[in-house]
Amino acid sequence: MGVRSGASPTARPGGSSASEYRAAGARRGEVKGLAHVQRRCANFKCRRTIPPRVRSCPACGSRETDWVARARGPDGKERSRYFGTRIDAERYLAGKESSKLRGEWVDPALGQITLEEWASRWLETVRPALKPKTVRAYESLLTSRVFPILGGYPIASIVPSDVQAWVNGMVAGGLSASRVRQAHVVLSQALTSAVRDGRIGRNSALGVKLPKLERREAAYFEPDIVGRIAAGMPQPYDLFVRILGSLGPRYGEAAALRRRSVNLLTRRLSIEESMAEVSGRVIFGPTKNHTTRKLPLTASLAACLDRHLDELVAPEPGALVFTSRRGGPLRHRNFHRRIWVPTLERLHLPPVGVHVLRHSAAAALIHSGAPPKAVQQILGHRSAAFTLTVYGHLFDADLDQVANGLERLYEDWLVTHDRAIRSLEH
Repeated sequence: MGVRSGASPTARPGGSSASEYRAAGARRGEVKGLAHVQRRCANFKCRRTIPPRVRSCPACGSRETDWVARARGPDGKERSRYFGTRIDAERYLAGKESSKLRGEWVDPALGQITLEEWASRWLETVRPALKPKTVRAYESLLTSRVFPILGGYPIASIVPSDVQAWVNGMVAGGLSASRVRQAHVVLSQALTSAVRDGRIGRNSALGVKLPKLERREAAYFEPDIVGRIAAGMPQPYDLFVRILGSLGPRYGEAAALRRRSVNLLTRRLSIEESMAEVSGRVIFGPTKNHTTRKLPLTASLAACLDRHLDELVAPEPGALVFTSRRGGPLRHRNFHRRIWVPTLERLHLPPVGVHVLRHSAAAALIHSGAPPKAVQQILGHRSAAFTLTVYGHLFDADLDQVANGLERLYEDWLVTHDRAIRSLEH
Protein backbone atom coordinates (compact mmCIF):
# COMPACT_ATOMS: atom_id res chain seq x y z
CA MET A 1 0.00 0.00 0.00
CA GLY A 2 1.60 3.31 -1.05
CA VAL A 3 2.08 6.35 1.01
CA ARG A 4 -0.53 8.99 0.54
CA SER A 5 0.57 12.20 -1.09
CA GLY A 6 1.70 14.84 1.46
CA ALA A 7 2.04 12.34 4.28
CA SER A 8 5.37 11.69 5.98
CA PRO A 9 6.60 8.08 5.96
CA THR A 10 7.37 8.50 9.68
CA ALA A 11 3.92 9.77 10.59
CA ARG A 12 2.59 8.80 14.03
CA PRO A 13 -0.94 7.63 14.84
CA GLY A 14 -3.35 10.49 14.68
CA GLY A 15 -1.60 12.17 11.78
CA SER A 16 1.32 13.72 13.80
CA SER A 17 4.65 13.97 12.03
CA ALA A 18 7.96 12.94 13.66
CA SER A 19 8.88 16.55 14.38
CA GLU A 20 5.45 17.23 15.90
CA TYR A 21 5.75 14.08 18.02
CA ARG A 22 9.16 15.15 19.33
CA ALA A 23 7.84 18.64 19.99
CA ALA A 24 5.00 17.17 22.02
CA GLY A 25 7.50 15.07 23.94
CA ALA A 26 9.60 18.16 24.61
CA ARG A 27 6.56 19.93 26.01
CA ARG A 28 6.09 16.98 28.34
CA GLY A 29 9.82 17.04 29.22
CA GLU A 30 10.44 13.59 27.72
CA VAL A 31 13.70 14.43 25.96
CA LYS A 32 17.23 13.47 26.86
CA GLY A 33 18.73 15.61 29.59
CA LEU A 34 15.44 16.98 30.99
CA ALA A 35 13.62 15.70 34.06
CA HIS A 36 10.16 14.42 33.23
CA VAL A 37 7.28 12.30 34.51
CA GLN A 38 5.90 9.27 32.68
CA ARG A 39 2.66 7.40 33.23
CA ARG A 40 3.19 3.64 33.28
CA CYS A 41 0.93 0.63 33.44
CA ALA A 42 0.92 -0.80 36.97
CA ASN A 43 0.61 -4.37 35.63
CA PHE A 44 3.96 -5.97 36.53
CA LYS A 45 3.95 -8.05 33.33
CA CYS A 46 3.25 -5.03 31.13
CA ARG A 47 4.75 -1.79 32.43
CA ARG A 48 4.06 -0.01 29.11
CA THR A 49 4.10 3.78 28.86
CA ILE A 50 0.56 5.17 28.66
CA PRO A 51 0.13 8.16 26.32
CA PRO A 52 -1.47 11.38 27.61
CA ARG A 53 -5.28 11.57 27.65
CA VAL A 54 -5.56 7.76 27.50
CA ARG A 55 -7.36 6.18 30.42
CA SER A 56 -6.25 2.56 30.13
CA CYS A 57 -3.13 0.77 28.97
CA PRO A 58 -3.26 0.26 25.17
CA ALA A 59 -1.42 -3.06 25.53
CA CYS A 60 -3.22 -4.88 28.36
CA GLY A 61 -6.24 -2.66 29.05
CA SER A 62 -5.38 -2.15 32.75
CA ARG A 63 -6.50 1.13 34.30
CA GLU A 64 -4.09 0.86 37.25
CA THR A 65 -1.14 3.17 36.64
CA ASP A 66 2.05 4.40 38.29
CA TRP A 67 3.93 7.66 37.77
CA VAL A 68 7.65 7.42 37.00
CA ALA A 69 9.90 10.39 37.77
CA ARG A 70 12.98 10.40 35.54
CA ALA A 71 15.90 12.72 36.15
CA ARG A 72 19.56 12.90 35.15
CA GLY A 73 22.24 13.63 37.69
CA PRO A 74 25.36 15.75 37.13
CA ASP A 75 27.12 12.52 36.14
CA GLY A 76 24.81 12.16 33.09
CA LYS A 77 23.10 8.99 34.28
CA GLU A 78 19.31 8.85 34.24
CA ARG A 79 17.60 7.60 37.38
CA SER A 80 13.94 6.81 37.91
CA ARG A 81 11.58 6.38 40.83
CA TYR A 82 7.98 5.19 40.96
CA PHE A 83 5.18 7.09 42.73
CA GLY A 84 1.48 6.52 43.22
CA THR A 85 0.42 10.02 42.13
CA ARG A 86 1.67 12.51 39.60
CA ILE A 87 2.00 15.31 42.17
CA ASP A 88 4.38 13.20 44.27
CA ALA A 89 6.52 12.43 41.24
CA GLU A 90 6.66 16.11 40.24
CA ARG A 91 7.62 17.16 43.77
CA TYR A 92 10.40 14.60 43.75
CA LEU A 93 11.74 15.97 40.46
CA ALA A 94 11.52 19.55 41.69
CA GLY A 95 13.61 18.63 44.72
CA LYS A 96 16.20 16.87 42.57
CA GLU A 97 16.52 19.81 40.18
CA SER A 98 16.84 22.25 43.11
CA SER A 99 19.58 20.16 44.71
CA LYS A 100 21.50 20.13 41.41
CA LEU A 101 21.31 23.92 41.18
CA ARG A 102 22.56 24.28 44.77
CA GLY A 103 25.37 21.77 44.21
CA GLU A 104 23.86 19.41 46.78
CA TRP A 105 22.86 16.56 44.48
CA VAL A 106 23.42 13.08 45.95
CA ASP A 107 23.50 9.79 44.08
CA PRO A 108 20.73 7.73 45.75
CA ALA A 109 22.65 4.50 45.20
CA LEU A 110 25.51 5.69 47.41
CA GLY A 111 23.15 6.06 50.39
CA GLN A 112 22.05 2.43 50.32
CA ILE A 113 25.02 1.31 52.41
CA THR A 114 23.88 0.32 55.91
CA LEU A 115 24.76 2.45 58.90
CA GLU A 116 26.70 -0.42 60.48
CA GLU A 117 28.92 -0.84 57.42
CA TRP A 118 29.44 2.89 56.95
CA ALA A 119 30.15 3.64 60.63
CA SER A 120 32.68 0.80 60.73
CA ARG A 121 34.45 2.25 57.69
CA TRP A 122 34.36 5.73 59.20
CA LEU A 123 35.89 4.55 62.47
CA GLU A 124 38.74 2.86 60.62
CA THR A 125 39.33 6.09 58.71
CA VAL A 126 39.57 8.29 61.80
CA ARG A 127 41.34 5.72 64.00
CA PRO A 128 44.88 7.11 63.38
CA ALA A 129 43.80 10.58 64.54
CA LEU A 130 42.18 9.39 67.79
CA LYS A 131 43.64 8.24 71.06
CA PRO A 132 43.34 4.45 71.60
CA LYS A 133 41.10 5.01 74.60
CA THR A 134 38.76 7.15 72.49
CA VAL A 135 38.63 4.51 69.75
CA ARG A 136 37.73 1.86 72.31
CA ALA A 137 34.96 4.09 73.70
CA TYR A 138 33.56 4.69 70.19
CA GLU A 139 33.61 0.96 69.41
CA SER A 140 31.73 0.24 72.63
CA LEU A 141 29.07 2.86 71.89
CA LEU A 142 28.57 1.67 68.32
CA THR A 143 28.27 -2.02 69.16
CA SER A 144 26.15 -1.60 72.29
CA ARG A 145 23.95 1.41 71.46
CA VAL A 146 23.93 2.35 67.78
CA PHE A 147 24.11 -0.87 65.73
CA PRO A 148 21.43 -2.90 67.58
CA ILE A 149 18.75 -0.31 66.68
CA LEU A 150 19.94 1.64 63.63
CA GLY A 151 22.72 -0.52 62.23
CA GLY A 152 20.58 -2.20 59.55
CA TYR A 153 19.16 1.05 58.15
CA PRO A 154 20.52 2.37 54.83
CA ILE A 155 22.05 5.71 55.75
CA ALA A 156 19.91 7.52 53.15
CA SER A 157 16.72 6.20 54.79
CA ILE A 158 17.47 7.49 58.30
CA VAL A 159 15.29 10.48 59.12
CA PRO A 160 15.32 12.74 62.21
CA SER A 161 12.30 10.95 63.68
CA ASP A 162 14.25 7.66 63.60
CA VAL A 163 17.09 9.23 65.55
CA GLN A 164 14.70 10.88 68.01
CA ALA A 165 12.95 7.55 68.63
CA TRP A 166 16.34 5.93 69.21
CA VAL A 167 17.32 8.62 71.73
CA ASN A 168 13.95 8.39 73.49
CA GLY A 169 14.33 4.62 73.75
CA MET A 170 17.70 4.93 75.48
CA VAL A 171 16.30 7.49 77.92
CA ALA A 172 13.28 5.29 78.66
CA GLY A 173 15.65 2.39 79.26
CA GLY A 174 17.30 4.27 82.11
CA LEU A 175 20.56 5.14 80.34
CA SER A 176 22.27 8.19 81.81
CA ALA A 177 22.03 11.51 79.98
CA SER A 178 25.80 11.57 79.59
CA ARG A 179 25.88 8.15 77.94
CA VAL A 180 22.98 9.02 75.64
CA ARG A 181 24.77 12.15 74.51
CA GLN A 182 28.00 10.24 73.91
CA ALA A 183 26.19 7.72 71.69
CA HIS A 184 24.53 10.57 69.79
CA VAL A 185 27.89 12.27 69.21
CA VAL A 186 29.33 9.12 67.64
CA LEU A 187 26.29 8.67 65.37
CA SER A 188 26.36 12.33 64.33
CA GLN A 189 30.06 12.19 63.48
CA ALA A 190 29.55 9.11 61.29
CA LEU A 191 26.64 10.77 59.43
CA THR A 192 28.57 14.02 59.02
CA SER A 193 31.30 12.02 57.34
CA ALA A 194 28.70 10.52 54.98
CA VAL A 195 27.52 14.03 54.06
CA ARG A 196 31.08 15.10 53.27
CA ASP A 197 31.50 12.01 51.08
CA GLY A 198 28.37 12.88 49.10
CA ARG A 199 26.44 9.78 50.19
CA ILE A 200 23.58 11.64 51.89
CA GLY A 201 22.31 15.19 51.65
CA ARG A 202 22.01 15.98 55.34
CA ASN A 203 22.85 14.72 58.80
CA SER A 204 19.61 13.43 60.32
CA ALA A 205 21.12 13.43 63.83
CA LEU A 206 21.29 17.22 63.94
CA GLY A 207 18.52 19.04 65.80
CA VAL A 208 17.46 16.01 67.83
CA LYS A 209 16.35 16.81 71.39
CA LEU A 210 18.75 15.26 73.90
CA PRO A 211 18.35 14.76 77.66
CA LYS A 212 19.73 17.56 79.77
CA LEU A 213 22.85 17.00 81.80
CA GLU A 214 22.53 17.63 85.51
CA ARG A 215 25.24 20.02 86.61
CA ARG A 216 26.40 19.02 90.07
CA GLU A 217 28.84 20.97 92.15
CA ALA A 218 32.20 19.19 92.09
CA ALA A 219 33.04 17.71 95.50
CA TYR A 220 36.50 18.49 96.86
CA PHE A 221 38.71 18.17 99.93
CA GLU A 222 40.09 21.13 101.84
CA PRO A 223 43.91 21.49 101.76
CA ASP A 224 44.27 20.10 105.28
CA ILE A 225 42.40 16.90 104.28
CA VAL A 226 44.60 16.53 101.18
CA GLY A 227 47.58 16.88 103.51
CA ARG A 228 46.23 14.16 105.81
CA ILE A 229 45.70 11.81 102.86
CA ALA A 230 49.23 12.44 101.60
CA ALA A 231 50.65 11.84 105.07
CA GLY A 232 48.79 8.54 105.28
CA MET A 233 50.23 7.29 101.99
CA PRO A 234 53.26 5.02 101.77
CA GLN A 235 56.24 6.72 100.17
CA PRO A 236 56.66 7.92 97.47
CA TYR A 237 52.93 8.10 96.82
CA ASP A 238 52.59 10.87 99.38
CA LEU A 239 54.37 13.18 96.90
CA PHE A 240 52.19 11.86 94.06
CA VAL A 241 49.04 12.79 96.02
CA ARG A 242 50.43 16.22 96.90
CA ILE A 243 51.01 16.98 93.21
CA LEU A 244 47.52 15.77 92.28
CA GLY A 245 45.88 17.69 95.13
CA SER A 246 47.71 21.01 94.72
CA LEU A 247 48.39 21.36 90.98
CA GLY A 248 45.47 19.34 89.60
CA PRO A 249 46.93 17.31 86.72
CA ARG A 250 44.79 14.44 85.50
CA TYR A 251 45.81 11.06 86.87
CA GLY A 252 47.16 9.88 83.52
CA GLU A 253 49.19 13.08 83.14
CA ALA A 254 50.79 12.70 86.57
CA ALA A 255 51.51 9.01 85.99
CA ALA A 256 53.23 9.90 82.69
CA LEU A 257 55.63 12.45 84.22
CA ARG A 258 59.26 11.76 83.32
CA ARG A 259 62.54 13.06 84.65
CA ARG A 260 62.77 15.51 81.74
CA SER A 261 59.34 16.88 82.75
CA VAL A 262 60.77 18.40 85.95
CA ASN A 263 62.66 21.71 85.82
CA LEU A 264 63.85 22.54 89.31
CA LEU A 265 65.61 25.74 88.21
CA THR A 266 62.42 27.39 86.98
CA ARG A 267 60.21 25.32 89.34
CA ARG A 268 57.99 24.03 86.56
CA LEU A 269 56.38 20.69 85.68
CA SER A 270 55.84 20.07 81.97
CA ILE A 271 52.66 18.16 81.11
CA GLU A 272 53.41 16.70 77.68
CA GLU A 273 51.77 13.26 77.56
CA SER A 274 49.25 11.08 79.31
CA MET A 275 49.03 7.42 80.28
CA ALA A 276 45.91 5.33 79.68
CA GLU A 277 44.85 1.70 80.01
CA VAL A 278 43.09 0.21 76.99
CA SER A 279 41.97 -3.42 77.20
CA GLY A 280 44.56 -4.08 79.89
CA ARG A 281 47.44 -2.48 77.97
CA VAL A 282 49.24 0.67 79.11
CA ILE A 283 49.48 3.28 76.35
CA PHE A 284 51.31 6.62 76.45
CA GLY A 285 49.99 9.33 74.16
CA PRO A 286 49.04 13.02 73.92
CA THR A 287 47.07 14.80 76.61
CA LYS A 288 43.28 15.04 76.50
CA ASN A 289 43.27 18.27 74.46
CA HIS A 290 46.45 17.39 72.53
CA THR A 291 48.29 20.32 74.11
CA THR A 292 51.23 20.79 76.47
CA ARG A 293 51.32 23.07 79.51
CA LYS A 294 53.52 23.96 82.48
CA LEU A 295 52.53 23.79 86.14
CA PRO A 296 54.10 26.04 88.80
CA LEU A 297 55.87 24.17 91.61
CA THR A 298 55.80 25.54 95.12
CA ALA A 299 59.13 25.69 96.93
CA SER A 300 58.22 22.75 99.19
CA LEU A 301 57.09 20.58 96.25
CA ALA A 302 60.27 21.43 94.33
CA ALA A 303 62.41 20.39 97.31
CA CYS A 304 60.53 17.10 97.70
CA LEU A 305 60.81 16.36 93.98
CA ASP A 306 64.55 17.08 94.11
CA ARG A 307 65.04 14.44 96.80
CA HIS A 308 62.70 12.01 95.03
CA LEU A 309 64.58 12.31 91.73
CA ASP A 310 67.93 11.74 93.44
CA GLU A 311 66.84 8.71 95.45
CA LEU A 312 64.17 6.85 93.48
CA VAL A 313 64.20 7.84 89.80
CA ALA A 314 66.54 6.43 87.16
CA PRO A 315 68.97 8.93 85.60
CA GLU A 316 67.63 8.62 82.04
CA PRO A 317 65.59 11.69 80.85
CA GLY A 318 62.70 9.41 79.88
CA ALA A 319 62.53 7.60 83.23
CA LEU A 320 59.08 7.72 84.87
CA VAL A 321 58.93 9.87 88.00
CA PHE A 322 56.30 7.66 89.67
CA THR A 323 56.11 3.90 89.21
CA SER A 324 54.51 0.89 90.82
CA ARG A 325 56.31 -1.03 93.55
CA ARG A 326 57.69 -3.34 90.85
CA GLY A 327 58.99 -0.44 88.76
CA GLY A 328 56.30 -0.51 86.06
CA PRO A 329 53.80 2.21 85.12
CA LEU A 330 51.53 3.32 87.95
CA ARG A 331 48.20 1.92 86.73
CA HIS A 332 45.11 3.76 87.93
CA ARG A 333 43.19 0.60 88.82
CA ASN A 334 45.97 -0.80 90.97
CA PHE A 335 46.69 2.52 92.70
CA HIS A 336 43.00 3.04 93.46
CA ARG A 337 42.41 -0.45 94.80
CA ARG A 338 45.65 -1.11 96.67
CA ILE A 339 46.68 2.32 97.96
CA TRP A 340 43.98 4.97 97.62
CA VAL A 341 40.94 3.13 99.02
CA PRO A 342 42.77 1.62 102.05
CA THR A 343 44.16 5.04 102.97
CA LEU A 344 40.72 6.67 102.90
CA GLU A 345 39.34 3.85 105.03
CA ARG A 346 42.06 4.30 107.66
CA LEU A 347 41.34 8.03 107.79
CA HIS A 348 37.53 7.44 107.91
CA LEU A 349 37.00 9.56 104.80
CA PRO A 350 34.18 9.01 102.25
CA PRO A 351 34.93 6.51 99.46
CA VAL A 352 35.54 8.90 96.57
CA GLY A 353 37.69 8.48 93.47
CA VAL A 354 41.19 9.81 92.92
CA HIS A 355 39.74 12.48 90.61
CA VAL A 356 38.53 14.36 93.69
CA LEU A 357 42.13 15.56 94.09
CA ARG A 358 41.83 17.47 90.80
CA HIS A 359 38.72 19.25 92.09
CA SER A 360 40.52 19.91 95.39
CA ALA A 361 43.40 21.53 93.52
CA ALA A 362 40.98 23.69 91.54
CA ALA A 363 39.28 24.84 94.74
CA ALA A 364 42.64 25.66 96.35
CA LEU A 365 43.72 27.67 93.30
CA ILE A 366 40.47 29.64 93.23
CA HIS A 367 40.51 30.35 96.97
CA SER A 368 44.13 31.52 96.67
CA GLY A 369 42.93 34.27 94.33
CA ALA A 370 43.93 32.78 90.97
CA PRO A 371 41.86 34.26 88.10
CA PRO A 372 39.77 31.93 85.89
CA LYS A 373 42.24 32.14 83.01
CA ALA A 374 45.13 31.00 85.22
CA VAL A 375 43.04 28.15 86.65
CA GLN A 376 42.13 27.08 83.11
CA GLN A 377 45.77 27.04 82.00
CA ILE A 378 46.94 25.05 85.02
CA LEU A 379 44.12 22.48 84.80
CA GLY A 380 44.40 22.17 81.03
CA HIS A 381 40.77 22.99 80.22
CA ARG A 382 39.95 23.87 76.62
CA SER A 383 38.62 27.29 77.63
CA ALA A 384 38.08 29.53 80.64
CA ALA A 385 34.34 29.29 79.95
CA PHE A 386 34.49 25.54 80.63
CA THR A 387 36.39 26.22 83.88
CA LEU A 388 33.65 28.61 85.00
CA THR A 389 30.99 26.05 84.05
CA VAL A 390 32.55 23.41 86.30
CA TYR A 391 33.85 25.58 89.14
CA GLY A 392 31.73 28.71 88.88
CA HIS A 393 30.17 28.05 92.28
CA LEU A 394 33.62 28.34 93.88
CA PHE A 395 34.20 31.74 92.29
CA ASP A 396 30.77 32.79 93.62
CA ALA A 397 32.03 32.12 97.15
CA ASP A 398 34.48 35.01 96.73
CA LEU A 399 31.80 37.54 95.77
CA ASP A 400 31.60 38.82 99.35
CA GLN A 401 35.30 39.63 99.24
CA VAL A 402 34.75 41.48 95.95
CA ALA A 403 31.87 43.45 97.48
CA ASN A 404 33.98 44.38 100.53
CA GLY A 405 36.80 45.51 98.25
CA LEU A 406 34.42 47.71 96.25
CA GLU A 407 33.06 49.18 99.47
CA ARG A 408 36.57 50.13 100.63
CA LEU A 409 37.35 51.59 97.21
CA TYR A 410 34.29 53.82 97.20
CA GLU A 411 34.83 54.85 100.84
CA ASP A 412 38.36 55.99 99.97
CA TRP A 413 37.02 57.87 96.94
CA LEU A 414 34.34 59.62 99.01
CA VAL A 415 36.88 60.69 101.65
CA THR A 416 39.20 62.10 98.98
CA HIS A 417 36.28 63.84 97.28
CA ASP A 418 35.08 65.47 100.52
CA ARG A 419 38.59 66.75 101.26
CA ALA A 420 38.83 68.26 97.79
CA ILE A 421 35.47 70.02 98.19
CA ARG A 422 36.43 71.47 101.61
CA SER A 423 39.75 72.73 100.28
CA LEU A 424 37.97 74.58 97.46
CA GLU A 425 35.51 76.16 99.93
CA HIS A 426 38.37 77.56 102.02
